[in-house]
Amino acid sequence: MIRCRTALVPAAACLVACGLAAAGTASAQPEAEPPSLVEFDPLVERIEAAVRAGDPDAFLALVADGADLDVARVLANRMFRREVDAATVRSRFLRPVDAATETGDREDEPSRYELTVEVFTEQGMAGLLRTWTMEVTPAPVTGRALDDTPPDATASAGAGAAPTDWRISALEEADAISGLIHLSLRPDLAYDAAGLVVSGEDLTLRMTNGLAFVAETEAGEVTALLLLGDGVLTFSPQPEAERGQVRILSGRDTLEAELSAAYVRLNPLTLASRVLFPALVERPAGRGDFERAQELFDEFVPLSFGIDLSDLSDRAWSLTPSAGDIVSEIVTERYGTLTFAQSMAQPEDVSLYERETQTIIALYPSARKRAASDRYFSEDDSQVYDVRDYRITASFEPQGVRRASMSSRPQLVGCFIRGRARLAVRITGSKAASLTLRLANELDIHSIVSDQLGPLLFFRVPERDNVVVSLPAGSPPAGTEFVLDIRYSGVLEAQELEENWLGRQQIFVDNISPFGISTPRYIYSNNSFWYPQASVSDYATATMDLSVPADYAVVASGAPEEDGPTDVATATEDAGDAWRSFRFVTLQPARYLSAVISRFAPPDASLDGAAVAPRDVPAAPEAPVPEAADNRRGVSYDGVRLTVVSNQRTRSRIEDYYAEAEAILGYYGSIIGEIPYPTFTLLLTDALLPGGHSPAYFAVLNQPLPRAVGNILSWRTDPVAFSGYPSFFVAHELAHQWWGQAVGWKNYHEHWLSEGLAQYFAALYAEHSLGAEAFEDVIAQLHRWSLRHSDQGPVYLGNRLGRIEEEPRVFRALVYNKAALVLHMLRRTVGDDAFFAGLRRFYYAMRFRKAGTDDLIRAFEAESGRSLEGFFERWIHDDDVPDLAFSYRTEAGAGGLNEALLRFEQRDKLFEFPVTVTLQYRGAPDETLVVHVADQVTEVRHPLRGTLRDVKVNEDRAALVDIE
Repeated sequence: MIRCRTALVPAAACLVACGLAAAGTASAQPEAEPPSLVEFDPLVERIEAAVRAGDPDAFLALVADGADLDVARVLANRMFRREVDAATVRSRFLRPVDAATETGDREDEPSRYELTVEVFTEQGMAGLLRTWTMEVTPAPVTGRALDDTPPDATASAGAGAAPTDWRISALEEADAISGLIHLSLRPDLAYDAAGLVVSGEDLTLRMTNGLAFVAETEAGEVTALLLLGDGVLTFSPQPEAERGQVRILSGRDTLEAELSAAYVRLNPLTLASRVLFPALVERPAGRGDFERAQELFDEFVPLSFGIDLSDLSDRAWSLTPSAGDIVSEIVTERYGTLTFAQSMAQPEDVSLYERETQTIIALYPSARKRAASDRYFSEDDSQVYDVRDYRITASFEPQGVRRASMSSRPQLVGCFIRGRARLAVRITGSKAASLTLRLANELDIHSIVSDQLGPLLFFRVPERDNVVVSLPAGSPPAGTEFVLDIRYSGVLEAQELEENWLGRQQIFVDNISPFGISTPRYIYSNNSFWYPQASVSDYATATMDLSVPADYAVVASGAPEEDGPTDVATATEDAGDAWRSFRFVTLQPARYLSAVISRFAPPDASLDGAAVAPRDVPAAPEAPVPEAADNRRGVSYDGVRLTVVSNQRTRSRIEDYYAEAEAILGYYGSIIGEIPYPTFTLLLTDALLPGGHSPAYFAVLNQPLPRAVGNILSWRTDPVAFSGYPSFFVAHELAHQWWGQAVGWKNYHEHWLSEGLAQYFAALYAEHSLGAEAFEDVIAQLHRWSLRHSDQGPVYLGNRLGRIEEEPRVFRALVYNKAALVLHMLRRTVGDDAFFAGLRRFYYAMRFRKAGTDDLIRAFEAESGRSLEGFFERWIHDDDVPDLAFSYRTEAGAGGLNEALLRFEQRDKLFEFPVTVTLQYRGAPDETLVVHVADQVTEVRHPLRGTLRDVKVNEDRAALVDIE
């Protein structure tokens, strides 16, 4: 099996190159029972000997009687051009060929099969990988077996049966990949590295002394360097947000670090523009120097543009980088090994990250791309296909927990998954030579077959959960549709909750934790890649048939048929080997598909004298639906079928959660005018800490176990813990059905559209259900955490926030809380009518699509009738907060009434924001007004109602400002 590795964080360039030829193991379709591949070993070994010798005549001797020898000879002469240093041929998969002929069916027609093999040849440092599809037919053996027939071949033919002498009746070269290179350092050549400079965008490596070893192409051109000695790394990114991240790491805008070694890989054509040798002075290298250089070289070569051909060759093989691409592995004492990469095919083509932990330090578009491209790019822009529908059949067999030792922490094993996925694919781009899918590396792929294209070759990308599927020669044009049928199995660990606030949960052994009785649950969702899926999240419909042992049940994305998981079974001792199946249908498209497997309790029949059944929750559309709704995809629902499912311990709370979820869904529906999905299941599961996850159609909500006091106290110091408002967390998760699910986000920068809107909707529900005082308390907490962490980076950095210092609270303080507060300031800026109309316009325009900040801006500009680019530029793309000086004085005004002159001065960058001013009188009620601040100096005159005692500014904390 071919495996491809790349040092780039986004690996698309390498994957496309690798996709020209693909390999994998694939089995025949289940309705056919071909012989074992081992039966074809004698034929494969003879082909390998012919290829190794470069002998077309030896290959022609394997052609079946009656085949067209002239055609075979042309093919053989083209494929066997010269003798090679090494050759390996491996059979990959087999499928039967229909025995029907043009003259009709013949019972005596010999069995014929299509055998696919990979042929890898080495000549010097060059490698060539070819995929051959051969039609083979048996030729009866009249004497003894072939001398090279292994014992296994005789056994595979059956006891007492003669081995089969397989012959080639047709041959086609399906794929080929050339340009593979085996890199090696020249032990006889080293240069003086003093003064050598390597340049990348915003990066310089400058050697003060040492040696430069080189690796060359077959033409003698340098494509890799290994630098050994002393030098300095300087990295000074131009974008302000990236300088801020460098400042967090190093304390300065520019990262400088001493280096002891560096590996540089680049295209030979760009060597002169990237590497400056002051003089090519050869310098003898000691044995120890070369051994150290070779050790580092062997470590870094597979990480950059490498292909793992370990079952075809015992040497390392690489692709040549595209012109303009460069990767450098830089060994520093202070920061460990840093990886710098420039990949021209990526929208954000410059990156610097720490190799061991994969922590991104900087990731941004180069100056050339910043000048030519829109900052609001979509991850879909680089996709050449679209998955329109999934049909998934899968079984989940829980595997329990394991320990390495009695003192170690128990680890969740997960479930053994056996699955079959059928993906309806449509080609959307040109030159689609291959498709990249995602499937967890822990899951083995048994076959990938297309109803229209036949068996397809594929390869895995180690440690990246990527699968590259090769399409037949001649890229299918845009608009081509076909079905991929993928069979897979393996043990896959269940994932953590997406919003698991305080880190990894403790796993419970034997269903008992130090804090009470628990029930194991297995979550498979967007972070686990438990089914083959598109390489980026996208909207598709689906039908899932999921099976579990009889004492388990499933909650999953989609509307359950016949009430699905609500017909749950209590755990039993005598379940035996019985299994239960559930079907879920996503009538409305979902960004990704999720499933939770657990032992669910039946509803408590003592509640209201009967078991609680699913209920229909209406969403009264109080607000008008905008014109943009005419273009929406899917069906509109003004209600939802609500179900609450629980583990045994918390089943008595089902009725309470019904009432709460019913109220929340109804309220949100009244704001937007619809509920996006026809069914919704709220799943309550045991856990130590609060947490939640809300895929389409359902949400998982942790129910903390009793006596976990220390953990709960820690949770209460989290930016998103609103302990005084227990319904806040539930409200946040349910809001994700609109924000994050029905409306997605088109790249990681736009994560705030999901979390910020969900957080603000939860705040709105607090106001709706508990009143203005509760809302003001929530706003004050949003303000406190936002002000504390705003200097850690702009909201637009998304999930990169807090990663360098490993502080996840920074991410939540900014992407959740600051984003929600920005929305509140926007509301106060444009007014309630324009704000809620803008929300509805945005929702219906982007319903079942992936949105960006630009889409949100357009919606609010349309409803408010004014430009908002500057507002979002400052609050979403900058990490500053307004530096505001405030003063006031009283003056005699017109008509003899005194006036207050309120003066606001912004002393740095100009922001736009509303700020609350409270005028406090002697012997009269306080007066509150909102001042709109946008200029460097804003002055407002306001008539006074009495004698002014004091003036308070931003007392409600509704503006994110630092006021003097």
